[in-house]
Amino acid sequence: MKERLGMACVTLMLLLSPPSKFFSDAGPFDGKNFRGRIAYSADGNHNDPDDWAASPVVLAIFAEFGVKEKLVHFDYNSILTNTDAKWEKTHEASVLGVAERYGYDRKLFHDCRQGLDAAVASLAKAVNKSTAENPLYFIVAGPMQVPVMGLLKSREAARKHVYVISHSNWNDGLVTRYSFKNTKRDVIALGVNWIQIRGQNPLLAFSQFGQPAQPEEFKPYFWMRDSQDPKVRFLWERMVVSTRPDPSDGMAYFLMTGDEEADPSKYKRLLDDKVVIRPTHFRPKVRIEAEDFTTLNGYQLEITDREASHGVAIKPTDGRDGGRVRTNFRQPYTAPRGRYDVDIRYFDEQGRRSRFALIVKGAARGSAWESAGTGEGWTSHTIRDVEVSAGDEIGVDVSGQPVRLDYVQLNLR
Repeated sequence: MKERLGMACVTLMLLLSPPSKFFSDAGPFDGKNFRGRIAYSADGNHNDPDDWAASPVVLAIFAEFGVKEKLVHFDYNSILTNTDAKWEKTHEASVLGVAERYGYDRKLFHDCRQGLDAAVASLAKAVNKSTAENPLYFIVAGPMQVPVMGLLKSREAARKHVYVISHSNWNDGLVTRYSFKNTKRDVIALGVNWIQIRGQNPLLAFSQFGQPAQPEEFKPYFWMRDSQDPKVRFLWERMVVSTRPDPSDGMAYFLMTGDEEADPSKYKRLLDDKVVIRPTHFRPKVRIEAEDFTTLNGYQLEITDREASHGVAIKPTDGRDGGRVRTNFRQPYTAPRGRYDVDIRYFDEQGRRSRFALIVKGAARGSAWESAGTGEGWTSHTIRDVEVSAGDEIGVDVSGQPVRLDYVQLNLR
């Protein structure tokens, strides 16, 4: 009887107390206030003109959420290995044009092609001010070379309070069709917290890469064209200049809401209807790509498998008879302590028998399991009801004949 009464009191407290009392640590934004600061890096000077539209939309998103004063660094034209002078100027017109219309401080913006040293110094300064109470959320919408340069100039102790957000294996440097000096592995090695969200192109881009869009493909964004707000119509103008309806760097929307599924209707509600969307308390699932684990012992990158998540997996290092991967669970919009069903995706290879164990805080969770070795291909194994707290080290141990790993996904119960 006493136990039932206690549970009833707890339930009543949950119902009557304001959500912020229980969910204040879930993410950086609570619908009104943003805890920390924001940095952003974009390309736009080679390969794809999508940033001519995406960069203005990003700055509009921050402004409409009321956090533009939290932006402390914005660099653009960040491809250093290749460039096009006309593209540089066109992208700059997009960035500075929207910055003026939404009232940003011009000193925050740095053209990497014209002032690389200033851009790197600005980023390093932003990183150096990072603390547990004042973290930096650094969205990377371009290649990793400039972020690496800035991080290398920063204090090592400050980097553990930096959260780097990406969505694209192209930006991550893990593609074969382009030459990059750095990859996200170089960023992860510098001690930051890596946040990889789902690719944003499927829900936000409506034309084929490398080709100008057909007029009807712009239809999902006609609301920009028809808006009563001249700032929103400027976003449309820059999209037309870009030749593609592809403002697909939805990482800014994720940072403000915890929602990985931004689409044109959600953008319209925020940017044109002026409705500030409340963030999610807890993300229903968090996927940690195998290549994002801080420690890869006995494993190396494999970037040629299109069936793997983000087209990237990790494969056993030649000559090794086992492997282990480890990382700390530090993700925005997750419960300080939660219970999860954990999926581990691996490649079942003909004739190879591997034994797996999920490790949390140095101890195995659930029962170990083995791959069938029958050539089933990509396969998932689920361990149910695993408690994971923010900051816990999680990982996978593989013994026997190790096979490829794709990701570990935590599904909130």
